[in-house]
Amino acid sequence: MKSRLALVVVVCLSGVTCEEGEVPDPSAHGRLAEPAAADVPAAERAEPTPVAPLAQPPTGTEVHQDLLALVHLADFYDRSGLVIDFGTAARLKYTIGNWNSGWLGESREGGVSVSTFGKTARLYLPVEARQPMQLRFRAKPYATGAIIAYVNGKTSGEARISKADGFQEIVIPIREDALRVGENSIMLRATRTAPVRGQFRSMAVDWLVLEPKPAEEGSPSAPSTLVVQAVDAGSNRRAVVLPPGARLDWFVEAPADGTLQFGAAALSESSTLAVEVKSDAASSRERMAVDRSWNDEQLSLRSVAGQIARVRFTNEGDADLALSDVRALRRAREVVDIDAPARNVVVLLIDTLRASKLQAYYAKTRVKTPAIDQLVSQGALFERAQSPENWTKPSVASVLTSLHPATHRTKEDASKLPRSALMLSEVYQKAGFKTASFIANGYVSNAFGFDQGWDHYTNYIREQRNTNASNVFGEAQAWIEKNQDKRFFVYIQTIDPHVPYDPPEKFLKMYDSAPYNGQVKNRRTHLMLDEAKKNPKKYKFTARDKERIEALHDGEISYHDEYFGRFLAKLTELGLDENTILVVTSDHGEEFQEHGSWGHGHSVYQELLGVPLIFRWPGVVPANLRVAPVVSTMDIGPTVLEATGVPIPAQFEGRSLLGFMLGDWPQAPYVAFSDFLDHRRVIRGGDWKLIIRGNLSHVIFDLDSDYWEKTELDGTKHPIAQRYLRTLHGQFLGAEDRGHWLAPSASSPSKKAPGLRQEKQEMTPELCKQLVALGYISAECDELLSN
Repeated sequence: MKSRLALVVVVCLSGVTCEEGEVPDPSAHGRLAEPAAADVPAAERAEPTPVAPLAQPPTGTEVHQDLLALVHLADFYDRSGLVIDFGTAARLKYTIGNWNSGWLGESREGGVSVSTFGKTARLYLPVEARQPMQLRFRAKPYATGAIIAYVNGKTSGEARISKADGFQEIVIPIREDALRVGENSIMLRATRTAPVRGQFRSMAVDWLVLEPKPAEEGSPSAPSTLVVQAVDAGSNRRAVVLPPGARLDWFVEAPADGTLQFGAAALSESSTLAVEVKSDAASSRERMAVDRSWNDEQLSLRSVAGQIARVRFTNEGDADLALSDVRALRRAREVVDIDAPARNVVVLLIDTLRASKLQAYYAKTRVKTPAIDQLVSQGALFERAQSPENWTKPSVASVLTSLHPATHRTKEDASKLPRSALMLSEVYQKAGFKTASFIANGYVSNAFGFDQGWDHYTNYIREQRNTNASNVFGEAQAWIEKNQDKRFFVYIQTIDPHVPYDPPEKFLKMYDSAPYNGQVKNRRTHLMLDEAKKNPKKYKFTARDKERIEALHDGEISYHDEYFGRFLAKLTELGLDENTILVVTSDHGEEFQEHGSWGHGHSVYQELLGVPLIFRWPGVVPANLRVAPVVSTMDIGPTVLEATGVPIPAQFEGRSLLGFMLGDWPQAPYVAFSDFLDHRRVIRGGDWKLIIRGNLSHVIFDLDSDYWEKTELDGTKHPIAQRYLRTLHGQFLGAEDRGHWLAPSASSPSKKAPGLRQEKQEMTPELCKQLVALGYISAECDELLSN
């Protein structure tokens, strides 16, 4: 019997075309690594079997999520318990993708793939019932001593390591009173380490099982092997084989009109399959007899529609059981055909505009934006658009490079967008478009590397020019009129809603017409709000002051909207509205004491991460369309490139959203990720949101019932939603290629975390003064300007 779990995937991933009988190249498609031939006894080796093509979904339906292609994201239980293979990507969902959790990466020891850790390592494992349990794992210790298990912060058990001379099976008991139903935080702590390959390590782990503690001591068997392979049960299909007593748990955001489709077959004699579909609020369960030929089944997902659901398959029989074509289906939509690509692109990024300030996103808002409202009625609005960061520089870098912040690494005050980053402007310039930028934020400037690929580049802050919307839109439309005979890409970044808040009196009176004699000064709001965020606070605002501050901000939004309306009218006058795809978004929002602070750049709540995202392409994108799935603003680049017929660069990590607007939706999952420097990691899926802090504590929110994130939920009371987010977040954080983060590829010891080489800009007094005028007051600038 093999001494390790070999999870071998030979399936074609979603969106990858495979010819009949072809096995995807692991380097090209991220296949989970097979054991090397030398690691598998000759008697257990098998010749490759041709892989059958995927069966077509029933008429009127389409694939919502191909679960079999994502088997590495499923929790696998053999007859003993939960099995984790540390040589494959299946481990990432339990280790937060190795982010801050103590795991030092992967290597090969004794011919098998392993994960190593130093003094401590953390795991996050689900438990459904409290009972005495044990951690049983195969590992190679590098030092003698002890391994102690802390479960949910409590010391639970330990194992002594008396020798360090090869792989051995280690068992640590887990007390019942240390466990809780739902997710459990487990920390392994080694008393000794040894220098191995340049780092202090305690051991290399091959596999681990969390299982009920046996009634009698003995030598438990190695965990079962889970393999996705070709299975012939009347016809040849890709399938995963479950031994008796085993189960697989997949997690999926169930579509409103969804169906679960799968095939099942017993491999020797008849067997029994139990299928449970469960959310945190509803469940259904069916048992069915399975014979040796394929039994094709469809089960309704109506009971969990629109919810995060766990789909559980359990082999309750005595024979091995194969599952094929495991997919969540949805009703197929009518697809809009494109006769010709869009000729031009205009991307408008309104600095510091949170989604909840707009009527189209939050019906209770008082802010009047008739031009944006009209635009919404003419195009598509993404209801759950997320910004990748909570302040300008990293967020805009993600919009213009379609890279996650952890990849472009332009996250700090002095960070500079690397020259190796490929900007959207460079792609369009190379494709023959005229490119122009009109930017009113000093961080999106040549000083920080944003001047790449522009035929016309303007930064109003750096050039000390008028940053008002009237001027920025005026210059942008003048450039467009002059260059309208050529295909163009125009990027406009206005800054009116940003501090200092100082709208014309007409727009201020729309929200505050009463006399005001308080301490708030319009042109000093950037300095005042910065001081109000500090502890101790220099300014303590009264209720009337707070009314004034938010009225100033809201007035800026309405002022900006008036000139945006004039800009739209100019595009129409020039006859450019019909053949131009127009995008409106923001880099981040603004807080007004919703969570005890002001401004932005300090938290990851929705008032900072929830931003508008609106597209207009008349005659192609349907009018007044609302798109529900979660998306990221870093998807803007791939979307407009596809719309204009320009190839999307391989290095872009976002995905095109055009299919959402034309009825040809990409497959799920639909999630978005956000960072705050290296202190926070965020995932949003549906209306569920998980925030992980740098110390690995976490909070979870249900944005459907708690729009303003006032109630931190107990994840153990929402175990399925939490497991869904944990699984996808771990897979993303541990991915070598964030552009294909779902691919089941294990990390390689020869590869480092993906990311461009970080560059820095020297902060000068002049540059700091320009940034301080915008309310950006960093410790470095504060020191420079105080000397």
